[in-house]
Amino acid sequence: MQQPSSSAHLPDHPNSKPPGGAPPAPAMGYPAPNGNPSPAAAAAYYAAAPPPAAANGSAPAAFGVAYPYPAPPHHHPPPPTHHHHHHPYPQPPPPPPHHHHHYAYPPPPPTCLRRLLAAVVGAFLLLGVATFIVWLLLRPRAPAFSLTSLALSRVAYSRANASLSASFDAALLAANPNSKLSVAYFSPLASVSFAPSSPLAVASLAPFGQAPGNTTTLAFRLVVEDAYVGSDDAAALKTGDGGAVDVQVRLMAVAVFDRGGWRTRRRVMRVMCDGVKVVFRGKNSTEAAFNGPPRRCDVVL
Repeated sequence: MQQPSSSAHLPDHPNSKPPGGAPPAPAMGYPAPNGNPSPAAAAAYYAAAPPPAAANGSAPAAFGVAYPYPAPPHHHPPPPTHHHHHHPYPQPPPPPPHHHHHYAYPPPPPTCLRRLLAAVVGAFLLLGVATFIVWLLLRPRAPAFSLTSLALSRVAYSRANASLSASFDAALLAANPNSKLSVAYFSPLASVSFAPSSPLAVASLAPFGQAPGNTTTLAFRLVVEDAYVGSDDAAALKTGDGGAVDVQVRLMAVAVFDRGGWRTRRRVMRVMCDGVKVVFRGKNSTEAAFNGPPRRCDVVL
């Protein structure tokens, strides 16, 4: 009976030796060298993993013997993905998406419209410059006013009702100091009062004008009918012994300076003749008058 060849099967017993004095087969599944290795290489290969020995010096424990198999082909590992790639510093967040806004701009105005607007603006600028130059050359000056006369007549004061009835006749001298400009007065309004009370009478006057360097006398009458007069203002009227009272005469108008076709804008003019002392002629007299030289009035323009 023919015995099987020792090269066809390796014994699994731990104490058995491979035939021919070859070293034992490796454990733990190490692959055998490819081809026909030399005895020195085979000895070094099998000595790399000797069987473990028992702790008490007895026979080594049984262990499985793996049959040699060829080594798997060498493959390069796949490149690391983004999720397994570690950086020493945290990655900045991705920039926010940039939204491109497209605005619809209105079309430019036509060339003729731009030229028309430029012409209008230029005309206004030229007109303003011309007006300023003319104003510098002419230099309008405010008129001068003086109170030349003031008389009271038919004075009647009621102590029971503290009311006054009288007639005020006043005359103002208006002088135009401009040698090249005429002055026109529109909507003149005259008033009279006892200082410092409210106006006793107000009257509208006719408009008038003055040529350059002209002087004009403006006379008017104001009638008072049962107007209330305070106790302090009517002290001279209560006693009837004569005396004097302080009267305020004022004039307000719209003044315009004219030089041919050039005119200034309308300006409100105020003439104030305050503190005019009117003296009664005697005891229980019903007449009083302003005695003295013309009194210069304040003009605000």
